[in-house]
Amino acid sequence: MREPRTRRGQERRDAIVGAAARLMYERGLHATSVGDVLEAAGAGKGQFYHYFSAKDDLAAAVLEHQLANVLGDQARFRLDTWVGIRAWFEALLDGQRKRGFRGCPVGSLAIEMSSAGDELQERAGDVFQRWHSTLDHALQEMKGRGLLTARAKTADLADTMLTTIQGGYLLSSAERDLRPMTHALDLCYAHLRSFRPDTAAAVSPTPT
Repeated sequence: MREPRTRRGQERRDAIVGAAARLMYERGLHATSVGDVLEAAGAGKGQFYHYFSAKDDLAAAVLEHQLANVLGDQARFRLDTWVGIRAWFEALLDGQRKRGFRGCPVGSLAIEMSSAGDELQERAGDVFQRWHSTLDHALQEMKGRGLLTARAKTADLADTMLTTIQGGYLLSSAERDLRPMTHALDLCYAHLRSFRPDTAAAVSPTPT
């Protein structure tokens, strides 16, 4: 993957990645050809191969693009607070509904990439590790402020959050119904809250 040296080059590359992201999310990785992407982006093959060595290279760029969008949305919420976690879960549900039950932009692509060769599988795994790290960090902040008990293993709780989110996306997409995802996130939130210290529960009946 070659990085653009000029602003115009960055705009051309962004247009290709943006078009690919839309098409791959709507159609899937394997059903989206390079020709489809170039037509949607208004770009030529020369421009494509100037920045990408092959379709796999583009897919990796799209996955990074989708992760950046997901983490950007996530950053709007204080995930080191109970109110922030609850609001983020509600936003995930709202986004799933508004997108027509297409699923997670990161997860849906990562699933296809994981079966498309070792290199793409490694990239997909790395993306989830980085997402996991942001959740683990937020939970560590909560623990440091006394909002989680000393026995809470933040890495395990971050695993639970991410697994619940991806499973919720999958089931709600398959059934075209928010109820499975809503139920899963409610249970996840209750599980997280079970690690509140007794003192915090007594002093602060309202989630903070």
